[in-house]
Parts: sequence; structure tokens; C-alpha cells
Amino acid sequence: SQVQVMFKDPEEPTPDITLEDYRESVLESLFAQMINNRLDEIRNSPNPPFVFGSSYYGGTWARNKNAYQSFAMTPETGQLNALTTLLQENERVRQHGFFAGEFERAKSDIISRLEKAYNDRDKMESGRLVNEYVRNYLENEPMPGIEWEYTYYKNSLPQINLDEVNALINKYLREDNRVIVLTGPSKEGLEPVTEEQVKAVLASVNNMSIEPYEDKEVAASLITEMPEPGDIVKETTNPKLGTTTFTLSNGAKVTYKKTDFKNDEVLFNAYSYGGSSLYSLEDYKKIGYANGGLTEAGVNGFDQVALSKMMSGKIVNVRPYITTYSEGFSGSAAPKDLEELFQLTHLYFTALNKDDEAYSSFVDKQSAFLANMMANPQSYFSNEMGKFMYGDNPRYLGFPTPEMMEESDYDLAYKKYQERFADAGDFNFYFVGNIDENKLREYAKTYLASLPTKNVKEQYQVFDFRPLTGQHKKVIEKGQDPKSQVRITYHGPAEYSPKENHALGSLAEVLKIKLTEELREEESGVYTSSVYGNISKTPYGWYTFNISFPCGPENVEKLTKVALNEVEKLINEGPTEKDLAKVKEAQLLEYKEDLKENRFWLNHLKDADYDQVDATKILDYEQSVKGLTTEYLQAMAKKYLTTGYILGIHNPENM
Repeated sequence: SQVQVMFKDPEEPTPDITLEDYRESVLESLFAQMINNRLDEIRNSPNPPFVFGSSYYGGTWARNKNAYQSFAMTPETGQLNALTTLLQENERVRQHGFFAGEFERAKSDIISRLEKAYNDRDKMESGRLVNEYVRNYLENEPMPGIEWEYTYYKNSLPQINLDEVNALINKYLREDNRVIVLTGPSKEGLEPVTEEQVKAVLASVNNMSIEPYEDKEVAASLITEMPEPGDIVKETTNPKLGTTTFTLSNGAKVTYKKTDFKNDEVLFNAYSYGGSSLYSLEDYKKIGYANGGLTEAGVNGFDQVALSKMMSGKIVNVRPYITTYSEGFSGSAAPKDLEELFQLTHLYFTALNKDDEAYSSFVDKQSAFLANMMANPQSYFSNEMGKFMYGDNPRYLGFPTPEMMEESDYDLAYKKYQERFADAGDFNFYFVGNIDENKLREYAKTYLASLPTKNVKEQYQVFDFRPLTGQHKKVIEKGQDPKSQVRITYHGPAEYSPKENHALGSLAEVLKIKLTEELREEESGVYTSSVYGNISKTPYGWYTFNISFPCGPENVEKLTKVALNEVEKLINEGPTEKDLAKVKEAQLLEYKEDLKENRFWLNHLKDADYDQVDATKILDYEQSVKGLTTEYLQAMAKKYLTTGYILGIHNPENM
């Protein structure tokens, strides 16, 4: 459900033409940063009134009307509570204003984002420039360029005083031209909010005396006690890949690649084998979906609010995870904030907080999202197909529900998290980007080599269950709209081969071309289709070839036949030279772009080690593409697309 409050300007907006106009937009940015920081604190509080909240000044549904807007996503029964909170927070600003500490943090956050863009000004993607041109044309947004903007902000922010920003609230709030929009599900047993209830909320807030915001002081450093550093005991380089790998004294390995693709970016990933596969079936089911809420408590005694304040002005994030077969981290940082990335990683290993209220807040927010998920026909279809194909797996959980969130065992999940991250010695860490190599070594010795180790190299556990294979059909009816979805899945056991994996993916790209021609252009039956093929090596050899497309219910049978006919053509005749040439051209172009992306290299280096394959083979990709033949792709079609398929169809009810 959603709540939106708009205080519309009486006059049409005028474009920012003068420096004074532009300065006003800087004040508006500072205001939005501070009010949204407060709303984020409320979102992370116990029993939050909304799942997400935001306020800003800008355009409405029509470009000729600006408004100050407050917005919230809420549980289906929480609209009045969320509306009250949004109005109260605006009134709190009107009565008491913002305070010096939050003002300084807002300035720091804004200048950090601009600094990152400025540092990468010669590496900016074309799409970002195009979007600026579009906004300039359609909305008269100024387009002075990042060099001018960064310089202007650096010079003007120190000259702006807090009173100027606080004064904006009197311009924003008004009782005339105020619009309140409530949207949500319509279902039996759920009473919609009435206009009288909304008016009662407005009247109560108008007469309310509200306490000022309490801006609590926070610590200056994440680390309260510096760890005893370890050492680097071994180091190797790979000239082909441009990587360096060193082993730390506790056994952990660090691999890094220094690049110049982005001036202000370092990407990070880490993994260790094991994951939830090492939990007993009983523990696995008890934990359920609790892992997702573990980090809501913060680290080292600092909650999420304190961490957010401490990270003001810094570009850094770290996210631990536990998947079925591994545990690890993902994250990124600006080069200047790399030490904080290492510090957070160290603390997620050693000092994850446990906080029942923070976890309950996570459950409340997730439950609000999940409450009506199965009412969505597409989500229902995915869930039912999941049960059909994987439901015999004793460890299959399916889509989460509010009830499953409530039943998940936070205490057990926290205990198991500590177990999974108790041994840093079998972790592999990866860094790609604009790296200061000396600092990376120093931080790795201080924050990673100091982590505990048990000198045990764990492996994940592979269970006997395999998904449903062979020829099957499942028709699922849900919803009233005249929309259908078709999903055709070929999959089964396979011995992993890099060459066959590439060929199966290429076969999918060829089929995508044919389905676009036949389903969209010839039959005019779909706007888009999706085709995907690959062979995975871990946790076991398995191939997947999936075709899906939406269409009208009346076209399901006809278009499914067309799609399967195209598969038969690939089996019997192979792809045409023309279609394969298109695929090769696209792959080579994408490869050329990928080689200049930090994200590509980070994923490739990590995935190669995880799957225990030779990472340097990526350098032979161009040769592999050129070596693809229509005969070989036909052989792959015969091998993988002739053992039966699972046909899933979603239709509306009462067809």
C-alpha cells in the first residue's frame, strides 16, 4: 500500500536560469537529504510505520506543476499510521528545524557523491549523459557539467547557513493545494481508509506539539580496539590477467586487479565454501528466512542509525551473505574510504550485533511487502512452478510469506552466522578497481590477517535431490486480467564443459533472434521473449535452457507451437549462418565492453576460483567465439534439447 502527500505550488515552475536559481536548488537538496535521513531512522526503528519513506521538492505527475511531496510504502492496514508519521515529521521540521550535526552530515554526503562523479568525469557512461540531455530538454534542468557543479558546490556549501534551509518548510507546507493519495489492495475483510479518517489525522497533527529531533552523538571510528596485525606469507602474480594474489598468515587469500576503468571505484567480493548446506535439515527449516535480517542490528555496538551517521561523507558499503553453498561478502568503496570497507568486513566477522528489536523491525517491513505477494498472478505462477519442479526437495522453502517470516528462528540464525564466519582462514577475498596497492596490503594485514582461523578447509554438502526432469505440463490459473505467460524449461544433469557452456548460451541467443522474428514480427503475439542457456559446474553438473514469453490467453497454444517448432528446426537443421553471425558480432562487442568493466573482472576472478576453472581462459574468448559453427550448435541442440521439457502455462481464471 502507498501514501502520498503533495503540497502543490500555485504557480507553474520556472526554469533555473540564474546562479540564484541554482543556489535555491542546492538548498532544496540539503533539505531533502536531512528529512530523508530522519525518515530512514524511523524506517529502521522497532515497529516501523512504513517500509520506505521519502520527501522531496520537485515535479508531480505533470511537468507544469511542482510540489513538496512526502511518500511512504506501508503495510495494507498501516496507511493512516504512515500518513500521521509523514505529517508529524514535516511538522517537527516546521516547529524546530534541523540541527547543526545533521546539517553537516548532509553537506558531507552531497559533496561526496559529487566528488565521486567528478573523479570519474572522464569515464562517464553515455547513458548518464543522454539522461541529462533528456531532463534538460523536457524539464529545463540545468546542465552545466560535473566540473562546474562540483566546483560550485564546494564553494557554495560553506556559505549556506542552516536557517536558510530551515526556512524552506514554510514555503513547502500549505493547507490549500494539498493532495493526499492513498492506494492499496481491494480485498474482502480490508476496510479502505475514509476521507473522514484522513481529515481527522490532519486536524490532530495541526494541533500537535511535537518534541524536537534528538541528534545523538556517534563515535568517530568504527573500530574501538585495533586488532593485532598478521602478515603476508606468500605472493604470486599472473601477468596475463594483471592480478596479484597473496596468502595471509591466517590462511586467507587475497586477489586484486588494479585498473583504470573508473577513477573512484573499488569493488569487493569474498567467499568461503559451506553455506547453509552444512546445516541440519531441522536447523535449516527453523532458520527459514531469518538470515536476511541478521545485519539489521549493526556491528560493534553501533546500530544502523549510528552506522549511517558515522558513514556520512563516505562512499562505502559491505554486505555479508549466506547462500546454500557458501558464505561471503560483497561491497564497494571509493579509494579514499577503502579502510572503512576493511574495518566493516572485520567487524562483520567478529562483532555482529544481536538485537531482537532490530530483527523485529526487519520482519515487519518484509511482511508488509509479502502480505499480498501471492495475490499477484505472476508471483503466484512462479511460486507454483517452483513447487512443481523443486517441491520434493526436503530443503525447499518456496516464496516467503509473513507467517514464514514470523516463524523463522533469529536466535538460531545468529548462532549459525557466528559458526559460518568463525574461520576466516578458508576465505578468498577479491578487489578490483583503482587500488592503492600499498594501502591494500596494509589493510589486509591489519583487518583480514588478524581474523581468527581454525585451519580447516570446509566444503559444501551436495544432497541427493535433483529437480524434476523429463516431459511435463503444468497449467496454473490465477488473476482476472487477460494475460498469460508461457515457460518452457529443458534441464538435467550434464558434465560441465566451458566449450559446451558457451555453445548452449549461444544457441539461446540464436533462438532469441528467431522468436523475435516469429512471435513478435510474424505473429504479432508478444512484445518480448526471453531465452537463456547455460551449464553449471557447482554444486553439480547441470544444464538449463529456458524459454519464456507473455501473450494473450487466446494465443498460448499457437505461440507455444511456434516456439517449439523453432527449437525443432535448431535440432534438425541447425542455425543459419546469418543468425550465428549476428550472435558472434554481438558477443564480440559485449566482450570488448566487458573487458573495461570492474564488475566483469571481479565476478570472473571470483567465479573462476569458486568453480575451480582456469581464469586465463577468458582471454581466449574471442577465439572461442570465432570457432563457433552452425554444425556444433546443432549438435548441442540434439544433445540438450531432445530429452523432454517442462511446459508451464499461466492463464487467468475462468478462461
